[in-house]
Formats: sequence, structure tokens, C-alpha cells
Amino acid sequence: MEKVEYYFREISRIPRGSYNEKAICDYVENFAKERNIKYVRDKMHNIVLFKEATEGYEDHETVMLEGHMDMVCEKNNDSDHDFSKDPIELIEEDGFLHANKTTLGADDGVGVCYMLALLDDESLKHPALECVFTVQEEVGLNGAMDLDKSILKAKKMIGLDRGKEKIITVSCSGGRRAVVEKELSYLKNESPCYQLYVGGLQGGHSGGVIHLERGNANTIMARVYYHLSLNNIEFLLGSFKGGLKDNAIPRECVSVFASNDDFEKIKEAVLKVENDLKEELKESDEHVFVRLEKVDSLNEVISVKESQDIISMMYLMPNGFMHKSLKMDLTNISLNMGVVEMNEKFNIYFSIRSPMESAKDELSNKLSLIASMFKAKYVLDNNYPGWNYDEGSKLRKQYVDFVKETEEITLKEEGTHSGLETGIFKGALQDLDIITLGPDMFDIHTPDERLNMNSFYKCYQRLIHFLERL
Repeated sequence: MEKVEYYFREISRIPRGSYNEKAICDYVENFAKERNIKYVRDKMHNIVLFKEATEGYEDHETVMLEGHMDMVCEKNNDSDHDFSKDPIELIEEDGFLHANKTTLGADDGVGVCYMLALLDDESLKHPALECVFTVQEEVGLNGAMDLDKSILKAKKMIGLDRGKEKIITVSCSGGRRAVVEKELSYLKNESPCYQLYVGGLQGGHSGGVIHLERGNANTIMARVYYHLSLNNIEFLLGSFKGGLKDNAIPRECVSVFASNDDFEKIKEAVLKVENDLKEELKESDEHVFVRLEKVDSLNEVISVKESQDIISMMYLMPNGFMHKSLKMDLTNISLNMGVVEMNEKFNIYFSIRSPMESAKDELSNKLSLIASMFKAKYVLDNNYPGWNYDEGSKLRKQYVDFVKETEEITLKEEGTHSGLETGIFKGALQDLDIITLGPDMFDIHTPDERLNMNSFYKCYQRLIHFLERL
């Protein structure tokens, strides 16, 4: 077994879901101690290993390699896997590696094992290396953001968290997580109650499919309620729950309300909105539906005025695809009303994306202004920079030429509207020249995740031979 596969199997034994990276960091730290490799570990369990240049490469520029140690923990309903303690059960068949009913963790276990294998091989030739292992990438790039960048001296970076053998990522979006909060005052309810359910939508990751303009269950629910108001139907909100993550386009939304208006009148207004939606979304979400049904009474609701204010606020708030880059035919500005929940407060969670800080500022300003009009407040939870396309990247040209020369492959340049750790490092280290490298992997973040093993080996060989050229 080659070292690179050995290390992938080794780290697969170690539970390493987001926020649970201490054990994998301990493993990397012990790896460094056993080999006398200098390292720095921080309180979050980010760890950076420093390896000196091999003989003859002392005058070459230092290169940073980077990947994240955490993985997304998803499993099938019939799996009893415990991600807090159980190793990933690996299965290799038909040239692919996958897991038994769980995510594989190739994102970004590949980057981790590439760095470990490289650091463990004294026969390789390379410049001085800074190998950066981060945490909490999958939950907001938190580790990369918190890492002390002053310990890094490299001007060249190879990001190991993009999985396509024949594609090089050349830009990524920056982003913000934000929440709009409104205090609520509950009243005792004495009116009939009804439930609205929006479903049948495809959803998807807001960084990857927002340009497809799929229906958003939260904004659709707000639209339904707003049209009740237009039909002079009064409602008192009792519950509201839509979406699972701020960066996922919500597929479902459920809300319960009280009203003294005629049920048939309410039903007619809801049906009109549903029919309009089916026509508007027939290309992207043909199965959309809005279901209305009577339910048992609610104990508490909020007032008609407060209910109308919340719905009006949601109805006015921007959402979805906003603008694309004409240079790269890539989504450049978007926001996603990902999660809405109603408890002591009415909270609306947004994911705002753009490589341009000014564009993120504008969307933040709009949300803040609209919130203030309805006595709510806008709170910034997280902000990370993007990585703009660098037309003059010397490292990218060198890498593209190298792959064409050695493999007779013309790499496709591709930007992404998702946030990447490359953007964090570029934002902190302005002179950094960046490329990405990774093998073919499919259905990441799902139990169907699988890694092409031929591509896995091939890209590792590409990495070590390219380092030899630098």
C-alpha cells in the first residue's frame, strides 16, 4: 500500500467531524514529533507543520500546502454509525473508495493525507514547505479565519480542497452569515388554527445552485401570508419554521396561524398563490406545492399587527441570485434566506455571498434598513473574504503548463461562488499566488460520497513532481 493511501486509511479511523478535531490534531502533532518536524498548534486545534527545503532547493521560494481536517458527518437513515467515536468503514470497489452508509471524508481527507505522505517521504525534492491543517472549515471556515497568519511566510499556495483532476479553481466568493432578529410578544389564542406547508422544492447549496433560481420555501411562505393580507384576511402567527442551514436553499417551510376569517376564503387565496408558483417555477421546481389544513388550536400567538410586520419585512427582503461576472459567467452576488425560526424571537438567517466587500456591504445595508423599519435588528455573525481572479498569476500559468507538458491535459479554469479557505488566506496575505489541486470525487457531503482511486494516486504524483519544479 502506498503511503498516501495508508494515511487516508489512518485518518479515517479517527472521528473528525466539525468541532471534534482534537483527536485528528493530536495525530498530526504526534506525527510531527516523531519526525522532528517543527510545528505550531493553536487553541482551536489548527496545526501548521514546517519542513525545510531539500538539498539544492534552499534558495527556492517557500510553498504553502493547505487542507482542512474536519469532515461533514452525514449517514443513511438505516445506519447506526456514531461519528463521535466510530471509525469510517471504508469500502473499495470498481476503482472507487466509499464508506458504508456514511460520508467518506475525502473532503478534505485527501488534502490531509497528501500532506502527511509528502512530509513522511525523505526521498522527495521540494522547496521549504508550510503545511497548514485547519479545523471547522465545513461550518464557516472558522479555523482558517482564526489561525495566526503571521507565522506563514510563503508567497505561493497550493490549496488541496478542490476535487476535480482536470479543473483548476481560480476564484471563490467571500461571504457573510447574518441574522435579523425581532422580539415577540405572545397573546393567548382563542381563534381557529391552520397550518401552511410549503414543499416539493429541490433546494441545494446556495454557493453552487443559487443561479438556477430555485424556489426558496421561506420566501414563498412569506408570499403566501402577504397575499392573505392583500385579500383582507387577518392572521396571527403561532409558529414558523423553514430551512436547515443558512447556506442551503430551504426546501420546506411549515407555519401555523390563527384566524377568524372564513376557511374557504383563506383556501382560495392560498390556492391562487400555489397556481402562480407552479407557473413561475415550472422550469426549476415543477413540484412545488402549498398545503393548507386545519389543526388543533394554538395556546399562544402574536398580534395581527406584529404578524403583518414580520411578513411585510420578509416580503421586502432581497433573496437569491443578484448578479454574475460577465468575464467568467459566474454568479458574483447572491444571498439566501436559509433559516427562519420563531421562538422567543423571530429570527431570519442569511448567507450573503460575493468576492467583493462592497457588494456584501450593500446587501447588509439593505437588510439592516428593512429590519429597522419593522423594529427588528440586523446582526453580523460571520464575515470572510473572497479570492478574486488574478489574470497575472505566475503560479497558475506554471501549473497549467506543467500539467499540459507532463500529462497532455489542458486544465479548465473555473471559479466558484462558494466560500473557500483560499479566500481567507488571500485576504490576509495579499501577495499570495494561489492554485488548487485535487482528484475526482463525487457526491461529497452525502453518504454516496466516493473517491476515484486512480485519480487520487495520479494527483498525488502530480503534486510531488510539481513541487520538484518550483
